[in-house]
Amino acid sequence: MRLLWRFMLPLSLLLVGAASHTRRKSQHDNEARILDLLLQELKLTEERGNDDQLKEALDFLRDYNQEADLMSHRMALYEFDFNTNVTDINSKKVEDQQVLFNSFLQTQKFKAEKFYKESHGWPDDISRQLKFISMAVVSTDPHLAREMAEISSNLSSIYASAKVCETSGDKKCHDLEPDLLDTMANSRDYDELLWAWKGWHDATGPKMKSMYARLVELMNNEAKENGYADEAAVWMEENDETNPSGFEALSDKFLADIMPLYTELHAYVRGRLAKTYGSDRVQDNKPISVHLLGNMWAQDWSSIISLVSPYANKLFQEAEKGMQSRSLKAVDLFKIAEEFYTSIGLDPMTDAFWKYSMLTKPTDGRTVQCHAAAHDMSTGKDFRIHMCTEMNMFNFYVIHHEMGHVEYYMEYANQPHEFRGGAHSGFHEAIGDTIGLSVVTPKHLATIGLVDAGQDTYENSISFLLNLALQKVAFLPFGYLVDKWRWAVFRGEIEPDEYTTSWWRLYQQHMGLAPAVPRDDPRLFDPGSKFHIPIGVPYIRYFLSFMLQFHFHEALCNASGHVGPCHKCDIYDSKAAGKKLLNMLQLGSSKPWPDALEQLTGARMFDTGPLRRYFEPLRLWLEKQNQKNNYTVGWSVPGKDISTKGSSKKKNSAISMDASFGIIIAAFLGAVLLHI
Repeated sequence: MRLLWRFMLPLSLLLVGAASHTRRKSQHDNEARILDLLLQELKLTEERGNDDQLKEALDFLRDYNQEADLMSHRMALYEFDFNTNVTDINSKKVEDQQVLFNSFLQTQKFKAEKFYKESHGWPDDISRQLKFISMAVVSTDPHLAREMAEISSNLSSIYASAKVCETSGDKKCHDLEPDLLDTMANSRDYDELLWAWKGWHDATGPKMKSMYARLVELMNNEAKENGYADEAAVWMEENDETNPSGFEALSDKFLADIMPLYTELHAYVRGRLAKTYGSDRVQDNKPISVHLLGNMWAQDWSSIISLVSPYANKLFQEAEKGMQSRSLKAVDLFKIAEEFYTSIGLDPMTDAFWKYSMLTKPTDGRTVQCHAAAHDMSTGKDFRIHMCTEMNMFNFYVIHHEMGHVEYYMEYANQPHEFRGGAHSGFHEAIGDTIGLSVVTPKHLATIGLVDAGQDTYENSISFLLNLALQKVAFLPFGYLVDKWRWAVFRGEIEPDEYTTSWWRLYQQHMGLAPAVPRDDPRLFDPGSKFHIPIGVPYIRYFLSFMLQFHFHEALCNASGHVGPCHKCDIYDSKAAGKKLLNMLQLGSSKPWPDALEQLTGARMFDTGPLRRYFEPLRLWLEKQNQKNNYTVGWSVPGKDISTKGSSKKKNSAISMDASFGIIIAAFLGAVLLHI
């Protein structure tokens, strides 16, 4: 499987580990998996006679699985230590192990290539494993590999340790989490919001810019060394191995499908914000100032629900009061999430999970990476989450999201090393979010005692859908533009001095948002303010997962016997839905992802229809509100006016995936997965 490990290690994005499944009688550890290969070899020998080349390939895979598991385990330990204690010593351990891993993968890649060329007619699972190993992108120069590891580690450290300090009073300094994010979510003071937003962007990007430019150069050189035009070509193939050149156009098509819904939402939110901040600061037909939407990157607008909803329903606020009245702690929220998964027949968390996970921000003075992530420690028993949990509904949702990754780890644990990953990374991100669509419903929140029952009215349904759209629909153009920007950077279409201006051009074009202050100083590097840019995590996976989760949710609701609109569906306690999900999870990446999609949904098409159907009641309501208030739908950007009066026509699209996107990320990349 393709390996985008080499520049992502500093935040644990490498490690795919063996994970033995707790429900199974045997513990399928390293030795057991080697035995499986031996038995497979005996069976093939009986079937095929004396095929020396095939026997050598099986010997290679047996050794590879054992060594890769051991290497992954060491890397996982160093990475987790770094995430939970950001120090130079821990950073150096990661760098050293990364260099060793590069050397290991380089050797294995060339061996696998030899066998893969001879694999015609061999069993598909053997050929597929060899293919994935041979597709590793590695450097043959240990000095360049070391430099990439050092830069990646330095970028990670800058992000984790950045602070914004007040200039008056006690000059207190603020971390991103929870301080600055809380300010962005809860303040309604225009200037305070701008201070927090500008401060974070200034505290991160400028320190990263020259290092990031060098990292791009090194990544492109490595890509060329492995036969690609540039790093963008590597990423395209990882998203669609059958038609890499067509993947970007396909992403464009998916975005176009949902833009009618997004532009209606954007118009309505802009109109409501003008009532709070004034029409001089929020102008009709203009992009919205990015710092007014409740999130540092304006990727999630749900924190401003109180400013935009015309109804008094305060479902999530009541749920947070319910947490307080029951004196719940962080560990209790994790237990509640675990109980959801076990209610549908999936596994509980392991003992090691509860022993080693970092569930709250330490109070001992350590610098930690608060951006939540799930870890597979490659032992078969040890899975972890690191997270600085706050007692609110956002974190309640994130916990379910991260635990979805852990459930996926456990379910595909019996697969060979190269198949221990999601069918593609979009699937991995979509699992927890699919569960989240049930978790946040009024029905489920009442079931678990966080809110009172009896809130199923039209007004409350619209308020609920609006709140969810501010999180899900508002995100989609952002999820698209992050890698749209990076692909252009990798191709050399954007020079370092244009990093920030090009970033904001994409914001204006696709999101209708803009910074409220000039950001054209070439020393700035505003993309570096977003975690996934300096850390090197491909982001299109989240764009895809935000569509996939509605497809998954619709299928699971049907399996559970739910009748009615999907936004009222809660699959809690449905063993039928859980079984359907389980069957797909256990495949890992052993089959092309259309096969996995068909296992769960019955379809081999990636379709935006389920998302649009889910939000159709809200779209109709938004359209009426915008027409009633004469809100312009769309916005003007320099050189282009895409505004309209009234709503856009609906679009309908389903894209056949029989050709397959392939596997959208390397097996190693699945071991530690992060919330967005």
